[in-house]
Amino acid sequence: MRRFVLGLGAPSAVVVAAFMLAACGRAEDATAPTVDTTRPPKPALWKIADADTTIYVFGTIHLLPRGMEWQTPAFTGALKEARAVYLEADSNLAPAQINALVQRIGMLPPSERLSEKLDDAQREALRAAAVRFDIPQIALEQMRPWYASVMISDAAIRRAGFEQDSGIESLLRPAARDAGKEMRYLETVEAQLSAYTTLPEAVQVKVLAASLADLDNAAGAVTEMVTAWRSGDDAALSRLVIDEQLASQPEIYESLMVRRNQNWAPQLDAVMRTESGVFLVAVGAGHLLGPDSVLAQMERLGHPASRVQ
Repeated sequence: MRRFVLGLGAPSAVVVAAFMLAACGRAEDATAPTVDTTRPPKPALWKIADADTTIYVFGTIHLLPRGMEWQTPAFTGALKEARAVYLEADSNLAPAQINALVQRIGMLPPSERLSEKLDDAQREALRAAAVRFDIPQIALEQMRPWYASVMISDAAIRRAGFEQDSGIESLLRPAARDAGKEMRYLETVEAQLSAYTTLPEAVQVKVLAASLADLDNAAGAVTEMVTAWRSGDDAALSRLVIDEQLASQPEIYESLMVRRNQNWAPQLDAVMRTESGVFLVAVGAGHLLGPDSVLAQMERLGHPASRVQ
């Protein structure tokens, strides 16, 4: 589960979350996360620069504990300097657009049921998760395996006290707009979610089974990752995200991380080559880790990054 929901490398959970809230509420019984906030925050901030162009690159997490301190002078300075802010996708869609999108790519054909694609143990785990998180079983039965996986994982993370409204994008988007920044996006929501939808059904079932098996570990895993992210410990974060994903689900790593990084880097390369000024790019923190990261791709294109925080 840890590989998907937080946005370390996964597509934004905004569309999924919108439907999750309708299905099972806001998890009023959420517990307070135990993220270590005893030290000042210093989440990783990188700088790519040439004679007339600077791109600050910041790793985000889509869901965080309410009120957790993470902003620093270096980050606020980068935002203030930037004339444009890049996010992964413009998820500020109208409800009708969200509904149409999820119906098209997240739901099974009317003649199919999710439980028919699972073995007996997986079906029982799905039923137990539905009860545990107050998600109607009939709603899960209509979902493709990838969508059910993200729905259930998202519910577990929220139950642990992490919120989308406290996530980086939810706070950065209005702050950037209020400051008059131009908003730009690296992909559409549909292209973003296609990282899941293009997976073979057997791989989607594997993803769902892993999420169901990991529910009891959700709070601890997420807390560990957020603590590493907040303290700027990229070595620990890479071990928790990249190493684990490569070892257990290489297909997911290829689809959610590598391909998207390969699509984003040329766009940023074009900014470096054709535009001047300062830009801020805020993407899931997992995209800045490992040999296939956006930063590694940019270095191969002739734009090495230096860490400024």
